[in-house]
Amino acid sequence: MSSRGFSKNLPFYLFCASLVLVISGSAFSYGVIAHRNNLFPIPTAKKLVAEVRELLNPSDRLLTREAAPDQVVAEAFLPDQVAPGLLMVMGIRQRGRDSFVRIMDRDGRILHEWVPIWSEVWPEVPDSIPEKLRPRGDVGMYLHGIELLPDGSIVANFEHLSTFRMDACGEVLWKLDNLGHHAVHYSDQGVLWAAAERYVARGPTGHQNHGAPLRSWTLQKISETGEVLREIEIIDILRQNDLEGLLFLSNIRNSDTLVTGDTLHLNDVDVFPVGQPSEVFAPGDIMVSLRNINTVFVFDPETLEIKFISTGHVLRHHDPDFLPNDVISVFDNRNLVPSTEPIPRASRIVEIDARTGASRVALSGEGEDGFFTAIMGVHQRLDNGNILVTSSAEGRALEYLPDGTLAWRYTNIIEGGLIGRVLMAKVLPPEMDEAFFASLKTQCQ
Repeated sequence: MSSRGFSKNLPFYLFCASLVLVISGSAFSYGVIAHRNNLFPIPTAKKLVAEVRELLNPSDRLLTREAAPDQVVAEAFLPDQVAPGLLMVMGIRQRGRDSFVRIMDRDGRILHEWVPIWSEVWPEVPDSIPEKLRPRGDVGMYLHGIELLPDGSIVANFEHLSTFRMDACGEVLWKLDNLGHHAVHYSDQGVLWAAAERYVARGPTGHQNHGAPLRSWTLQKISETGEVLREIEIIDILRQNDLEGLLFLSNIRNSDTLVTGDTLHLNDVDVFPVGQPSEVFAPGDIMVSLRNINTVFVFDPETLEIKFISTGHVLRHHDPDFLPNDVISVFDNRNLVPSTEPIPRASRIVEIDARTGASRVALSGEGEDGFFTAIMGVHQRLDNGNILVTSSAEGRALEYLPDGTLAWRYTNIIEGGLIGRVLMAKVLPPEMDEAFFASLKTQCQ
């Protein structure tokens, strides 16, 4: 084309270019608005991505790696220094998401077992469970959070679906469509506290500057017979205590503070016990763990007053526990993935003094016999001073001496020589011995 022809058509070309810019700019602007407000096509795109991820890696994400040819299930390195008592271990039992709950000795011998299957406990999925959270096909759902009650029954969660109670023979005593998840705690006051959820898929959420989809985490007080006695929303506790800033840490925009999705990630609930001396807490006070804002706090369930809060001493943590002398022990995942320098990938156990706010590392996961799990993970401080660590993503439970020496290790080896996640390991009290579980078995015959 000649320069004269180009000049003649220049206004048309400029118009076309301007039109392209306007359309592109409008599309970009709509894309930003759609993402912020979860408008079309964002929900469809999110669902497609989730389904593709599930197809590409359906449930092997609950497996870790192949076991070494000489790997054994249980091994004691310092048998004389291992804490006494049987173990309750919960883990993935096969390819898929089905879980086992086993009572074992330190040699890995199974004395009692439950295998709760989602489709057997809930043959028909309740309409109250949101479509997004429902298990796909026959994949099922793993357990996350469990308590063994004095009569030998268990109360557990199918993750983000249901809290249920099952007797020693595997019979379901009751079940709740409460979207229970992560944690169940049996208080010495004779009630259960479970982490639950109010999931809002679309529309108003009931919380200012919180948009759908929203996972509003709650605590449910549940009787031993399965009656929900009370429910408390975590967002309400933070607002009432003038800690509104913690609600919006997932937002880094300047133009608005709207947040959506899993803003806090409640992953534990614990109750301060009767008879334990304290300058800070009272029996019945509740401690919760909020992973996504790196925060632990303790509050009075009657007034909702927060008595203690710690933010930033741990990173993507789990499982805070009350210790004597107003100390709180926390499983600090210290998830620095993908970076490996200069701090190596290693989780740890951190103690926080509730009177002063000071923290210290009680057990480091660094080294050849260490531990690291980016998600999940629990721990137990044992009567002999040892620490039992559940390194979930590694599929292991490990008992360490107070100086960090490894005394004992369990590995969840499943079919095909694979290692499945260990969701929880716990040393049981002396009265729950081999005779106790042998007696339970007689009830099932």
